[in-house]
Amino acid sequence: MPPREKLRGVVGYPVTPLKAGGTKLDEDRFCTMLDILIESGVCGQTIIGSTGSFGSFAEEERKTIAAVAAGHINGRVRVFIGIGATATDEAIRLAKHAQDVGAAGVQVAAMMHWPLTESELYTYYSAIAAAVSISVVVHNVPALSGMDLQPPLLARLAQIENVVCFKEGSGDLARVSRLKHLTDRDIEIWHDQDATALQGLAAGADVWAPVVSALLPDRCVELYELAVTKKDFSAARRLFDRMFPVIDFVTKKGAVRALHTAFELLGNPVGSPRPPLQLLDGDDRKELDTLLSQSGFFN
Repeated sequence: MPPREKLRGVVGYPVTPLKAGGTKLDEDRFCTMLDILIESGVCGQTIIGSTGSFGSFAEEERKTIAAVAAGHINGRVRVFIGIGATATDEAIRLAKHAQDVGAAGVQVAAMMHWPLTESELYTYYSAIAAAVSISVVVHNVPALSGMDLQPPLLARLAQIENVVCFKEGSGDLARVSRLKHLTDRDIEIWHDQDATALQGLAAGADVWAPVVSALLPDRCVELYELAVTKKDFSAARRLFDRMFPVIDFVTKKGAVRALHTAFELLGNPVGSPRPPLQLLDGDDRKELDTLLSQSGFFN
């Protein structure tokens, strides 16, 4: 595999806009959203990640969404496709398709009803990595998968040539440091937690991969530049303090329902999420509307 330039910056996570009662991709709005993320300065985008409702789409739909995004972005930034699936064969098919449409890599969360053993997890990831030559991002997301991929397992996975990134979402603030200590080659660490962004970036995360980038991409990029490029943590903290109420709400209420609701409240609707997920209503909707207004980012 040819040398890969290491990513630095923010990887954006767009929602997947829907029309026709949530039955069909709104391609025009989707492409506009991808353009906005690029214009904000993100270094890459992950399509059909958790923020993009990957669990709501069948395999062929996921392939369509991936192809639209990769074709529209057309090399302007790196494209990663979320391919987490309960069956290894399905994940491999999605990985091969991502490679075929020109993605730079795939993001893989192990999603199972039954918690997997370390041996099963290693076999799952190594089989996907062996099926393609593009980059593999191992996504550790215990809150959604029910499995916390421990640093010793990740260190083993790091020996696989095209496993080049760990997206770390355990919430363990020492995890970035542990991963850097245990891996003997230049593995890229993506910090996955929005609410602990400053801590993760201060610990040496190479990339911030925030859910809220769908809503505030320019502010996410600004925060990264302040904290990492300029090393002005006082200014970064001031910006983050303004962002935090929205981040905290989105985290607590769930990214998909909260972000789809936020876009509607801001007059840029992206459709309802697919059932059983729903838009927020009642007091939750009112609180989100207030937080968006008070942030001053959308005036």
